[in-house]
Amino acid sequence: MKTRSLALVLFLCLAALAPAFAAGKHKGNASIPVHETVISSVTDSSIVIASDKVPKTYAVTQFTEVTLNGQKAALADLKPGMKVSVTMSDPTRLSRIAATTK
Repeated sequence: MKTRSLALVLFLCLAALAPAFAAGKHKGNASIPVHETVISSVTDSSIVIASDKVPKTYAVTQFTEVTLNGQKAALADLKPGMKVSVTMSDPTRLSRIAATTK
C-alpha cells in the first residue's frame, strides 16, 4: 500500500510541475533568424553561394561530395536558385555540397 501511495504522490508532483517546465520552452520560431542560402552560379571549379543576398565564391575539387535532393549528384547538376547547405574543408574550399530543388 505504501508503494502505491508513494507512486501516486510522485505522479501528482510531476503532473503539477510539468507546466512550469513547459513554460520555459520557446514557442514558435519568430525570433530565430532564417538565412536563405542559395546557389548564385556554378562553374567547373567553383560555386557562388548567396547567404542573405551576399555572394561568396568557394573552390570545388574532384573530392567535393555533391548531393541533390539526398542523392549523389555531379556539380553540373546544380543550378542557380537551388537551396544549398555546405561543409567547408577550409575557408575557401568545400568538402560537401547538399542542394535541394525548390
